Amino acid sequence: MTTASRSHARSHARGGTGTRAVRKGSEDAALLAVSAHLTERDRMLVRLVAVHRVLTTDQFAALGFGSITTARHRLSVLVRLGLLRRFRPHPETGSAPWHYLLGRVGAALLGAEDRDEKRWVPQVRADRQLALERSARLAHMTGRNWFFAALARQAREGGGELQEWLNEADTFLRCERAVVRFDDRMLLAHPDGAGTWAQEGRAVSFLLEYDTGTENLTVLAGKLRGYQVLAAGLAWHGQACPVLLFCFGSSRREQSAPRAMSASREAAELRIATTAIDPRVTSPAGPVWLPLPGHESLQARLIDLDDAIPDPWHQYRQERARQRHEADEHQRALRRDDEDDDQAVGEEFRQWLS
Repeated sequence: MTTASRSHARSHARGGTGTRAVRKGSEDAALLAVSAHLTERDRMLVRLVAVHRVLTTDQFAALGFGSITTARHRLSVLVRLGLLRRFRPHPETGSAPWHYLLGRVGAALLGAEDRDEKRWVPQVRADRQLALERSARLAHMTGRNWFFAALARQAREGGGELQEWLNEADTFLRCERAVVRFDDRMLLAHPDGAGTWAQEGRAVSFLLEYDTGTENLTVLAGKLRGYQVLAAGLAWHGQACPVLLFCFGSSRREQSAPRAMSASREAAELRIATTAIDPRVTSPAGPVWLPLPGHESLQARLIDLDDAIPDPWHQYRQERARQRHEADEHQRALRRDDEDDDQAVGEEFRQWLS
C-alpha cells in the first residue's frame, strides 16, 4: 500500500468514526430540543411502539386519543420530530393505515429514560425495520396488538382496566421462569402475548393465541402440550393456571378448532376459551367467549372466565402448599431441637466450670 493509500484509509476510518459521532451528537441535540415539548402521553406512546414493535394510527387512537383526527395530527408531529417513523403497506386489495415504528430520536429518548442508551438502538436499524415492513407476520402482529388496544379502549370508554400487557418475548421469558425441569423449556408454547384485565373489583390473567388460520388444526391442537407443561410448572410454584384465549379470525375456524383441541388429552388440564371477533370493532372484554366443550357453554365476558372455567390444578396446588407447610414445620422443629441441645450443652459446661 502506498503512502497516499494508507493516508486515504486512515482518513476514511476517521471519517467513519466522525460520522457516528456526528450522528450521535445530532440525535442528542434533537432529543434536547424536543423533550421539553413532549407530554406524558407522547412518552407513553413512544414506549408502547418500542415494546410492541408496530402500531397503527387506529391503534394509537384507541390507546390514547379521543378521536382519530387528533391522533393523526399528533402522530405526524412525533414523526417529524424523529420519535417515530412510519410506513404504509400495500395490500392486494384496498388500502392500509399508516404503521408506526420507533424512530432514532425515540430510541434515544427511551435510552435516556432507562439509563441504557443501547437498549433500543437495534430496533431502529434500517435493515430490521425494512424486514419488519416486508414480514409475512406483519398482519399477525398488528392483529395481536389490536386485541390489547381494544381492551385499552374499552377501559377508557366503558370501564375496566388493562393492568398488564406483555409482548411475545416478555411473555415467553415469564413462561420460562415457571418451568421446573430444564428439558421442558424445549416443549414450551410461545403465546402471542399475556395480559391482566380488571373489572368490577376482580381480575383475570390470560395468555393469548391470536390465530389467523394459517396453521392446520393438528398443529394448533399440538400447542396444548406446551401449555400443559407451563400449567404444571406454575402449579408446582403455587400459581394458578391462567386462562388461555384463542381469538380466531372466522366463525368457521372457531367451530372446527375447539373440536380438534378438545380431542387432545392436555385440554382437560387447561382453561381454554375461544372467540371469533374482529377486535377493531368488537371488544374482547364483552360476552364473546366460549369455554372449550366440557365446561359451561354460554358465552361469557372476559372477566367472568375465572369462574366459568375452574382451575384444574387447584387441588394439586393445595396439596403442594400442605406439603411445603409440613416441610417448613419439620425444619423449624429440627432447629428448635438443635437450639435446645446447644442450651443443654452450655448449661453442663457452666456447671463443670463452677
